[in-house]
Amino acid sequence: MELQIDQIIVRDDLYPRLKKDPVLVQKYTSDLEVLPPIEVNQRNELIDGWHRLTAYRTAGVDKIPVIVTETKSDVETLALAIARNAKHGQQLSSADKKSMAKRLFSGGAGLEKDKIAEILSVTPKTVSKYLSEDLKQIKKEQNRKILDMYLTCYTQQEIAEEVGLPQQTVADKLKVLPDLTRCPKSVKLSALFEDEFTPPLYNVWRFSKSSNNVTHFGNSEQTIVENLLYLYTKPFDIVVDPFGGGGSTLDVCRKRFRRCWISDRKPIPAREHEIRKHDIVTDGIPPLYNRWSDVSLTYLDPPYWRQAAGEYSEDGEDLANQSLDEFYENISKFITNVAQRQSKGVIALLIQPTQWRADDRKFTDHVFDLVSLVGTAGDRLELENRVSCPYNSEQYNAQMVNWAKENKKLLVLTRELVIWRLK
Repeated sequence: MELQIDQIIVRDDLYPRLKKDPVLVQKYTSDLEVLPPIEVNQRNELIDGWHRLTAYRTAGVDKIPVIVTETKSDVETLALAIARNAKHGQQLSSADKKSMAKRLFSGGAGLEKDKIAEILSVTPKTVSKYLSEDLKQIKKEQNRKILDMYLTCYTQQEIAEEVGLPQQTVADKLKVLPDLTRCPKSVKLSALFEDEFTPPLYNVWRFSKSSNNVTHFGNSEQTIVENLLYLYTKPFDIVVDPFGGGGSTLDVCRKRFRRCWISDRKPIPAREHEIRKHDIVTDGIPPLYNRWSDVSLTYLDPPYWRQAAGEYSEDGEDLANQSLDEFYENISKFITNVAQRQSKGVIALLIQPTQWRADDRKFTDHVFDLVSLVGTAGDRLELENRVSCPYNSEQYNAQMVNWAKENKKLLVLTRELVIWRLK
């Protein structure tokens, strides 16, 4: 049978994986016709098949094949989900199994060690090992969760509610946890760009191929973000990206130990559990409140106006679907408002000139126009630099190349990164 995708309920507390895999979702998206059905219970709660479900959502499909298995309780649903994930598909990691063993043993299930071992496809001895470290591991997982939420700019109160600790306890932990000296050497080297990173020296940044693991329309190139972090931020500075729905900026900030507030009008389904939903047109400035003083980089990679028309939605409030004047007004207003709050560092805007307007294929230099509109933003900004970020020539098809030859026109092969510094 089939169900409407929006009828399926995904409960994180009944899902046995600590981490989800956007790369696997992308692989599944191209193989929908050969994927087996997902499994749900009689309440349409997902038992097995999160990556398959998300692949269908990514592809924009309304219905998905399902198998219905009746369960009597949340514990039974969780046990069944663990058993399914332990035996097929992307295998549960050791960390997943350890976490699930604790949940089944002490989370109200009251299951015996032998039963837990059977569910997880491990030996009873392994289960005993998992549980002998229970308290130590719980503390470790709490600290990991606290640090992860801190790095993604959740408030102390939000963190306290999520991990079930008093806010003061969270505050005390955050006096210690954001400390590179406590981290493994590899983490410290990455945070300080002392690994194999190649520093940028010139204002042309070329990339022979994309460095992103997950690709989708409009996804920002990670190397651009990484270069900006190297040049303009320090570990634990905050990075703001309101167009980060593909997760590129989030991934780089995690790698380089920068805090980040990442949002998008419509995050891709595989990442909506970790990227805030926020629209700069209707919602305005990200609600960072008193943390704007820690922001060192606001990175803007908006839809490139008419090149992106209809790619995200048909909504008139979508920047890609707006008139040029509305597009300019919203982008320049956002930059100006951020400049009034951000007290240090830079604001960086990545955008491509428009050449393929449907009416006349007129060349429009968005950087020139937006720099003129923003000005100095009330004497808060000054131009730091302008960087060219060329594409490779494979983005143009034969029809476009022939048009350029016949009309003696130059095809746009670069995105422009304009960087303002806060005075």
